[in-house]
Amino acid sequence: MHSFHFLAGANTAQGFYSCFDHILPAAQRRRMYFIKGGPGVGKSTLMKRFAQAAEERGIEVERFHCSSDPDSLDGVSLPALGVGLMDGTAPHVYDPAVPGARDTLISLGDHLDEGALAPHAREIIAIQQQISARFVRCYRYLAASQQVLGAAPPAVENAARARELAQQLAQRLPLRGGTGTVRRLFASAFTPRGQITVTDFAPLERRVTVDCPFGAHATQLMSRMSEAAVARGLHVIELLDPLQPGEIAHVIIPAHGLAFCTGRRAGDAPGEWLEADALFELKNDPEREQSFDRNACELLWQRATEQLTAAKALHDELEHFYVQNMDFDKWQAVLDQLIRRELEG
Repeated sequence: MHSFHFLAGANTAQGFYSCFDHILPAAQRRRMYFIKGGPGVGKSTLMKRFAQAAEERGIEVERFHCSSDPDSLDGVSLPALGVGLMDGTAPHVYDPAVPGARDTLISLGDHLDEGALAPHAREIIAIQQQISARFVRCYRYLAASQQVLGAAPPAVENAARARELAQQLAQRLPLRGGTGTVRRLFASAFTPRGQITVTDFAPLERRVTVDCPFGAHATQLMSRMSEAAVARGLHVIELLDPLQPGEIAHVIIPAHGLAFCTGRRAGDAPGEWLEADALFELKNDPEREQSFDRNACELLWQRATEQLTAAKALHDELEHFYVQNMDFDKWQAVLDQLIRRELEG
């Protein structure tokens, strides 16, 4: 049984970009749990343990990693059961929209010793302010890199070629009937470990990848492929560009093992590849200019990563105050009740 991994939010040139509504789309929800509480109260661990318990029972799980700490989870989805869990705290603040009837609030902060935390309020606020400042700097570096990429793009997507390619590729789509759906998520993101990809495309047996020049996007082609799949009744996931979330990097149809992707070809890369000139108008910019832009972006991305790394270290420091003042026996009782209700009921 394959477990899918995505990100529901990303640190982008526009700031933090949230797709948390797509962890489990409203139309598919039977029960959504919104988990609240400060850093270190066990929100991510609760979701990890719940996901593990589900997999042990043979239930397919989708995990949504945190772009500010990829080892942590922002959400978990069990599509077959219509059950989802998500972190409802900043910067992705979400609350139950249909309290009780469909949505449930889990407040782990209720099990904190607030009296023991109170004397540390000034220290906590100071660290929070430092974390916010680091994220502001990160977003400025990412925005600057976007400006560099937009100044003189080495390739531009050709609309006519995108239309023709989409018509050809659409012939490979199965016909299920009815109207499909679209979810928007991320496969990769800028994190404290640099730009990483969490989605494994290997289980998608049929992959077509466009060799995409540095700084270029194939959004017109990907949009047309998504529209064609939805028209055939297929459920589609659009995976957004981690720097510019208005651009679509990949379109996947997991239920049918299909993927239409963009990437940079290196060696004997798996799957079917389309050459860049099949889609893009390639410019003859001097190699020196392209190299300068690439180096400038990579330097800015490195600086953005350094800010995220510093923010993660500060967050770990912040967690220390909460971990030592959390009643984890009560936390365990919350997890046990959640498993009984959703996995053993």
